[in-house]
Amino acid sequence: MSLLSKIVIVIPTFNPSQLLLNTLSDVDAYDVLAPIKKIIVNDGSLCGQEYLAEAKRQHSTVEVIQHEINKGKGEALKTAIRYLRSSFPDAEFMITMDSDRQHLGKGVVALLDSINQNGEGLHIGARKLAKDKTPLRSFVGNLFSRKFFSLLFQIELQDTQSGLRAYPRSCFALLLGLKSHRFEFEMEAIIAIILKRTKIFETPIETIYFNKNRSSHFRPLIDSFKVIWVIIRMRLTNK
Repeated sequence: MSLLSKIVIVIPTFNPSQLLLNTLSDVDAYDVLAPIKKIIVNDGSLCGQEYLAEAKRQHSTVEVIQHEINKGKGEALKTAIRYLRSSFPDAEFMITMDSDRQHLGKGVVALLDSINQNGEGLHIGARKLAKDKTPLRSFVGNLFSRKFFSLLFQIELQDTQSGLRAYPRSCFALLLGLKSHRFEFEMEAIIAIILKRTKIFETPIETIYFNKNRSSHFRPLIDSFKVIWVIIRMRLTNK
C-alpha cells in the first residue's frame, strides 16, 4: 500500500464560503492530491451549508462530518482524529488545512515532499510573514507567540500558528488528550509533540491572505491570550 493511500486531508470549517470550494479545487488540481480522501469537519456552522453540499457534489473524495454546535478548531480536529481511528485505521498522517484558501495545493505537495524526505514527525507548512504583506493582527499575534514560545522553551520555529500541518499517527492519542478546544490547540499540539520528543520539520509555503484575512474567525485579543496561556501552562507543568 502506497503512502498516499495512508494520508487523509482534514479541513475544519465554520460558516464556509466559496473559498472552501476554491480550496478543494486548487488541491484537486494536483494529480498527486486528487485521489486523497478529504474530511471536512463542519463545526456547527450557522450558514454556508450549500457550500458543504456543493463540495461533496463536485469532489468524490470529500466527506463531511458534523458538529451540531460550534466547539472550536481544536475540537474539530479531535473529532477528525476519532473518525480516522475508526474509519481509516491505516492512516499514517493527517494533513490539516484551513478552509479559507490561506493554504494552497502546492503547500500540501510541499508537506508530502517533507514526509517523503524526513519520515516520522510533525511537518509544518511555515509561512514567511512579511510585515508589509501580512494583516497587522496576524503579524503581531504570530510574532509575539513565536518569540514567547522560543523564550520559554528555547526552541526556534518560524511559524507556530500555521494550520497547514501533517500530524503522524503516533501522535493521534496525544492530541486527543490535549486540554485546548479552539485556536490555542495548535500551539499546545506543538509543545506536547516536542515534550514527546517527536521531531518537527518546517517546510516553506507561500503566505496567502484574501481580503486582509477578514474571513478568519480568530479573535486577536481573546485567542492570542489563550495561546500565550497555553505556553505558560505547558512550561509550568513540564519543568
